[in-house]
Amino acid sequence: MCGICGFNWEDKELIKRMAQVLNHRGPDKGGIYTDEKVSLGHRRLSIIDLSEDGNQPMYNEDGTKLIIYNGEIYNYLDLKKELVSKGHHFSSNTDTEVILHGYEEWGETIVQKLNGMFAFCIYDLNQRSLFLARDRLGIKPLYYYGLVSHFIFASEIKAILLAHEVPREVNLFAAKQYLNLRYIPGEETLFSGIKKLLPGNCLTIKDNKITIKQFWDVPIPEIKNKNLKNARKNVGELLADSINKRLVADVPVGVYLSGGLDSAAITALAAQIKGEEPVKTFSVGFDYNDQVDELNKAKLVADHFQTDHQEIVIQESVAQLLPKLIWHLDMPHGDPVIIPQFKLSELASQKVKVVLSGEGADELFAGYVQYKTFLQAQKTKIIPGFIKSNAAKLSPVRVLDNFFDYPSSIGEKGKEKIVDFFNNLNENEKAYQDLISIMSKKDKSLLFTQKIKNPSFDWKLNPPTENSFPFQTQRQPLLNQLLYYDTKRWLPNYVLFINDRMTMANSIEGRVPFLDHRLVEYSTTLPTKFKLGNQNKLILRKAMKNVLPNPQVKKHAFLMPLDKWYKEELKDLAERLFSHSEVKRRGYFNYYYLKRIWENYNKSKLIYGKQLFTLINFELWHRMFIDEENISQTNNVKLKYLL
Repeated sequence: MCGICGFNWEDKELIKRMAQVLNHRGPDKGGIYTDEKVSLGHRRLSIIDLSEDGNQPMYNEDGTKLIIYNGEIYNYLDLKKELVSKGHHFSSNTDTEVILHGYEEWGETIVQKLNGMFAFCIYDLNQRSLFLARDRLGIKPLYYYGLVSHFIFASEIKAILLAHEVPREVNLFAAKQYLNLRYIPGEETLFSGIKKLLPGNCLTIKDNKITIKQFWDVPIPEIKNKNLKNARKNVGELLADSINKRLVADVPVGVYLSGGLDSAAITALAAQIKGEEPVKTFSVGFDYNDQVDELNKAKLVADHFQTDHQEIVIQESVAQLLPKLIWHLDMPHGDPVIIPQFKLSELASQKVKVVLSGEGADELFAGYVQYKTFLQAQKTKIIPGFIKSNAAKLSPVRVLDNFFDYPSSIGEKGKEKIVDFFNNLNENEKAYQDLISIMSKKDKSLLFTQKIKNPSFDWKLNPPTENSFPFQTQRQPLLNQLLYYDTKRWLPNYVLFINDRMTMANSIEGRVPFLDHRLVEYSTTLPTKFKLGNQNKLILRKAMKNVLPNPQVKKHAFLMPLDKWYKEELKDLAERLFSHSEVKRRGYFNYYYLKRIWENYNKSKLIYGKQLFTLINFELWHRMFIDEENISQTNNVKLKYLL
């Protein structure tokens, strides 16, 4: 796991600074390459072949090609054997060199052969071409500023911003999406001109031309694996093989263990594979008594499999921690799960250099509660219109009670969202966005100024669209459409984004066994009743029946003390950040409606709490990345940010 960066002109000082700002992604070693056409930088986190032979940039035998790479390839030994049989000679035991020789042998189609997570750049010195690629599911990040004259790329946006050619301007379309969804789908970022290379895509720069191609997509095959017994066996075997491959490292490996099914399954199978050697497991919780006790549930699993277990209870100030997290994220994130994820990674980094976690299982096997909610809501299409139009008056509205973490805290804002949701049930994508958003139509109309409501675009560039990944054909079952939608949008930009940044912030590598592309592809062939039957993730529970002590673990959200944080820190922080003069100067929000959020918090704690956390992070990000010219470049000095 590493950090990469580069651009298509020569500037040794700039590439050194870009690599340095990525030091947390690779504190073990750094390297650069420059010529009159290109500058490339790398920071290394040594995982496979810890010797100097694994340093990057790495060259092929005759020095005509070189690579900088971030990720892990789990089938690299098989590919290496095949390449040796074709006459290739290797000077290291790394997976990096396998990609480089694979490119020599198979060209750009090498990406089809790789099983793993990756973001890399190969430079052909003879052709003067750059070839960049990002893994199928978007586990590893890759950003670029896409002008042919000044093409810049990096693992994190903060490195790109060091180039004076890149403007520090807010992408208002992306800001609108973030404030509504808490994340930014598609290729857009919050920075104008800076984009994500989408998962399963590669990019080539040659002869002053940028070409982007998609090499993989989530398949939409015919449903064919209809035998439950066989499906259960296949899912179990694929997951076990995926975990086995992801336990391979020349450094210590651990597992993030929560109280849920996904991480318990990984822990159980890892314990089987490792035998007498205990698995190192890590759990995180909070110091409060009125919520689900995550640590106790995790401890039961750890005790059962006799793991080497460590846990941490979060007690420090959230307000003081947020600026550091936002610096590592590059863009704000509206889910407070960033806090326990960071602290968990901080704990794990004291013992291991690689961690396995359960991301992706919910998108594969329908684990999120909104899937059941959405399918149930479709039945209301037969309800007379006057009932739908008066949905806000229904108490309780059972369909959406299932969706929220704290049903009693939905309040007035939740009822507004229910009305929006019901009114759009005939348009699946709109209705689903209403379901997962944190703002109602009324919220957006009153909170946002015209600056955010109707941002302008330069249509000569690649204009963003609301539906970057539209729902698939109606011939597919609705559940499969939802899973496809979330795997394309939510998974890389919400779930994996957090996982990458919070592990890398602490210089450890995060691996996600559920996202082996073989398991992902197989999951799409299963009947929907195998995923969401009388329980969610039914097929995974069946596969783990004889492995876990209790595979019928009930899915629950990772609950965080937002109410406690609001009372102790967030309300005061919001009042200081959003002064009347500051809000007016910024021009994004209606101050009086913004103020209403914290003044009326008790009337709708869940919705207002999520809105407030999202808005606070946006303001902190704006002050750090847009308003300030200088950004702290190391984790060891105080961030240049003061309230």
